[in-house]
Amino acid sequence: MHMSRAQGTLLLAGLMTYMVMGAFVFELLENDNYKKLQRETFDMKEEFFLNYTSLSPEEVEIYIQAVIKAVRLGINPIRNDPYSQSHWDFVHCFFFVGTMLSTIGYGNLCPQTKEGQIFCVIFALFGIPFNLICLNYIGVLVSGLFESLSERLYGKEGKKTARYIFLFVGMGIITFLILPSLFFQWMEGWTFHEAIYYSFITLSTIGFGDYLIGMNHDRKYFQGYRMLTAIWVITGLAWIAVLFELVSSLLAPEEPQQSSQKKQ
Repeated sequence: MHMSRAQGTLLLAGLMTYMVMGAFVFELLENDNYKKLQRETFDMKEEFFLNYTSLSPEEVEIYIQAVIKAVRLGINPIRNDPYSQSHWDFVHCFFFVGTMLSTIGYGNLCPQTKEGQIFCVIFALFGIPFNLICLNYIGVLVSGLFESLSERLYGKEGKKTARYIFLFVGMGIITFLILPSLFFQWMEGWTFHEAIYYSFITLSTIGFGDYLIGMNHDRKYFQGYRMLTAIWVITGLAWIAVLFELVSSLLAPEEPQQSSQKKQ
């Protein structure tokens, strides 16, 4: 379906508005509950330190299970300042909404309240198709950008040729994988292979959740780090979707052409 630039801009603005509204609602529904669970976790930790010498093995097991549950909810029980940051503030919620609509689903953060879970179902039910339409439009823009660059370098005959494919793949890898990986390596203190592993696992929507950004409490992150990453995710998903489609078209067997002349 052909879409004008004005329609595309309106579509992207609508998606951004939808994500911002969703982030505000999730913050409203989940933030207080998260802070309550956070306080309970650190109260439990203090109580454990006061009484650990007199605890039975069964009581220690119960404590370990509670800590594991807290970590799965995104609560870090080893922090020195337990209440300085919530994982359900607006910035975290915006990033959560982006990963949910893109179906990455890291699994490190999920709504715990009944209202949050119900809203999540309704929000994703309409948001995922909306996001797919926007990704398709962004993919057309990204593909058109590389086609224009290919025509500038190779002329009109360079469009949709092997040279165009090499340009699309090479420039895309540099723009959406290598450069972001170098950025994540610097921000997170990862090795380069860990950073590029995270980048690909994210953009391919595999989303294991073994590597996550903004979770190291010993490092300082600038304001808007997660929102910038969310923009990278959206544009990178559009590029990799076009890439997968391009690779599939190259690997698919060509249908034999039927002769236009009938046998006499």
